Amino acid sequence: MMKNDVILFFIIFTSCTSNPFWDDPNRTEMKISGQVIAENNVTDVPVSIWLETLDLFTITDSNGNFSIPIANSQTVEGNLNGPLKLYFYIHNYALDSVTIYFTNGLFSREQIDFFDSGKLINSKILKKIMSGNLLLNFNKNILENNDTLKVIVNLNFHNDASLESYKYIYHGDGSDFHSGLFFRNILNNEIILNQFIGQDSYGNNIKDQLVVIDYNKNETVTWIYQINTDSLNIIQGEYEVLPYILVNQNGLPSGMKDALGGDSLFMRHDNYLDLPFDFSPDTLVFN
Repeated sequence: MMKNDVILFFIIFTSCTSNPFWDDPNRTEMKISGQVIAENNVTDVPVSIWLETLDLFTITDSNGNFSIPIANSQTVEGNLNGPLKLYFYIHNYALDSVTIYFTNGLFSREQIDFFDSGKLINSKILKKIMSGNLLLNFNKNILENNDTLKVIVNLNFHNDASLESYKYIYHGDGSDFHSGLFFRNILNNEIILNQFIGQDSYGNNIKDQLVVIDYNKNETVTWIYQINTDSLNIIQGEYEVLPYILVNQNGLPSGMKDALGGDSLFMRHDNYLDLPFDFSPDTLVFN
């Protein structure tokens, strides 16, 4: 009788702590894969991809292909069941997503966007919100002290958009122009932020301020930036010049923000330049 009890205990114990899927050496690796294309992608910036709940992140290759291995959908705590969203993101493209379904930690047989192998059925096309480029509107070879330099940013809107940017506004002299340019040293990747700071009639500093501007589809606008050469603290070298422009998008998950690099990517901070953004900079060679 005792021998039978021992055998019964062994069967119960092993059935509760093992799973044939975990221990099967012949099991095919699970992965989510497919292709995502960003329309009119001038700078070939890759698409950032994030899978909720499992918190898995990757980017597309030069052909728009991606692959995400799934290794933790079955655990001793339980197996994954139900729908998960897979998000696709570039800063100036409309956020998009697809849904993949799990049953007992495996891909469900019934899917909408995927084959049951985890491969995306159709290539995903991301829609562009806005296009932009920056032009240095001054003689790049001659920079005199106390000069005020103009920089032009051209924006074309393919869809309605709400943007955040900085402007220098001083009613005392009628000043109203954009401010906040990044200078990134191409050789050593050092980043310098330039902000326009003026003074009122009493000698008090006036700083730029954050503004929100809404635009409609098919609008074309030009922003003017000004730089005072005395505040342009750069050394010799070649620099990419880029503006701070935040494209507001509803629905971007906080988990994806963290996967991209955190909140600082969306602020006027050096990390902003790590944000995936299809924007054409200009280049300044400072001798």
